[in-house]
Amino acid sequence: GIRNFLTLFLSIEVSKAMLDSQQAADEGREAEAAFHNRRVKLFTDQLVEANPILTEISDCMTGEGKALDAGDTDAAKEWACRKESANLALAACSNKYNELMLKLREAGW
Repeated sequence: GIRNFLTLFLSIEVSKAMLDSQQAADEGREAEAAFHNRRVKLFTDQLVEANPILTEISDCMTGEGKALDAGDTDAAKEWACRKESANLALAACSNKYNELMLKLREAGW
């Protein structure tokens, strides 16, 4: 689901930024290499911060489904509320790193 997609996306971005950094360093463009290293750090930090939120969303989806299967609508509502809260936390995390990445790109190298 979304957990695997986001993890894969961020892993690809980390790999690309690492490659960009290595190429810049190999060609003597140290400022550019440092810029790409900052990209690596931002993507890695986002992955670390998002991981427990994604786990919470996944757990809530499972809990909600099990509650619905058992006919426990009250428990299903509680799981749904927790899931909504986690989705808001994930959106805030995403917005935070989008802003940080925008500031990094604007600053350049």
